[in-house]
Amino acid sequence: MPRLLSIPLLLATCALCFVAGYKLGKESPAPTPLTAAIIAEQAPIQQLTDSSVQPPVVPQALTDQPVQNSFAVRAEETLQTFFDKDERKLVAQILEVKADLLKIRRHADGAELELPVAMLSAEDQAFAAYLWAQVPTKSNSPVASQSMEDKIWDELFK
Repeated sequence: MPRLLSIPLLLATCALCFVAGYKLGKESPAPTPLTAAIIAEQAPIQQLTDSSVQPPVVPQALTDQPVQNSFAVRAEETLQTFFDKDERKLVAQILEVKADLLKIRRHADGAELELPVAMLSAEDQAFAAYLWAQVPTKSNSPVASQSMEDKIWDELFK
């Protein structure tokens, strides 16, 4: 008798699992566009263990003039909206740009944070690479051309 009850119970369980999986599959977000997949493949990601930090190379797909102009327009805005790989949103002001992270001030509470570029969506990683490429190199600045002795001398005898 218990054997006869277990077969319909097993079939009912399988049917419920199938229906639940079908409904969850219908509710999942649509696949990302093809262009986002191309950007994700070519987005520069710096290794955190790399001690000789080189500026990331702007991907070949992002060297077209309209994309550069959109990054330039976006860079002029005070508040930036960033998305991570799970499409979570963060509104912040960029304080400092480094090769592998962005120092930001979160708009919600004013907290200053360091945001790793690797956590961002592919489009935001490409934007961070554009910002890094716009940062002047330290060798061109007059402060960097001073030797350490000159800096100490200047500090001691202000």
